[in-house]
Amino acid sequence: MAPSNRLAFLDALRGLAAVYVVIFHVMAMPSPALATGPVMGAILAMGGTGVALFFVISAFSLAYTMPRHAATPRPLLSFYLHRVFRIAPLFFVLLAFSIWRDGRGSHAGHSATEILANVTFTFNLFDGWEAGIVWASWAIGVEMLFYAVFPLLFHFIHTLTRASVAALLGTIISLLAVTGMLGAPGLAATGDYGLLRHLPVFLYGILAYHAFKALHVMQPSKARRCGMGLLVIGGTVLIGLTLASARAALSPAIGWGLFGATYAVLLLGMSLFPLSAVVNRATTYLGQVSYSLYLAHPIVIALLLPVFRRIQASVPQPDLAYLACAALTLGIAIPLAQLGYRFIEVPGIRAGHHMLAYINARRTTAMERADQRE
Repeated sequence: MAPSNRLAFLDALRGLAAVYVVIFHVMAMPSPALATGPVMGAILAMGGTGVALFFVISAFSLAYTMPRHAATPRPLLSFYLHRVFRIAPLFFVLLAFSIWRDGRGSHAGHSATEILANVTFTFNLFDGWEAGIVWASWAIGVEMLFYAVFPLLFHFIHTLTRASVAALLGTIISLLAVTGMLGAPGLAATGDYGLLRHLPVFLYGILAYHAFKALHVMQPSKARRCGMGLLVIGGTVLIGLTLASARAALSPAIGWGLFGATYAVLLLGMSLFPLSAVVNRATTYLGQVSYSLYLAHPIVIALLLPVFRRIQASVPQPDLAYLACAALTLGIAIPLAQLGYRFIEVPGIRAGHHMLAYINARRTTAMERADQRE
């Protein structure tokens, strides 16, 4: 359980989450959706929950790195600068492309107000704009709102007990809202982009972090056994949830929370017992480029739709036809994600580091000059 292993399992799960979303969209984005067999269809239909896994990982990662920000001269500035420069550069590039794309031909384009809401990452707060101008960016809108309140949450949720209570309260409030007991506003907040649908999932990620801290001090052999147990439990529940969802036995909002909690269990299990089939060089690489892969893949799929239809027409077996479409998509999207990571994400991250260093240096110089005057 060395630090590198912890980072590896987070990257691996992040990469698998991105791939799960991609292969779901390969099936779901075409109209009509690509045909698959019943088993593959049931598995792919839950690919959207890969975003719930993203949210769990995000909350865990933020909690894991927050002490590093706390050790800097300006903790909040360090936290927010890192978040903005991690997310904004790639998002703004694709936002510019999306505005150009949607302003061509018969499309009405986007108003200046809507564009401003996307530039400021507040589009999730406006009815009708929650999905974002950039395809699949609704999750970025939700994430940025969580980033805004995370330092406050982390300040109060600083123990395993408090994390457990927060996760329980978040779950109860979400369930009350789903059942209509909080009225129409509460019910609306559990919609696809609503706060009460996603906040409990983020809280499960924070809980997983504090549980990880508590379990991290265990003897290695005992930790591995605990990890194996968590993986067995989480895997069994995940299969059950997938089957229940395929039979429409769960409401979307409740199912989302259950998948989020299950992913938190699996994340914790993988942190203690990182299976080589899951945590390896390939999956950690995918985790590294996962942000570019997530934001760019809908464009790739849209461009490949005519090719998908040709593949379907030439391959009579639905599952094989789908797999060919998915392989083609990933074969194009992953190299593009590498380019996005190398030439947009990495320079953006470095720019954030340089800006923070510059601000801190100026602050230090100003304080030294003040001391000299005294």
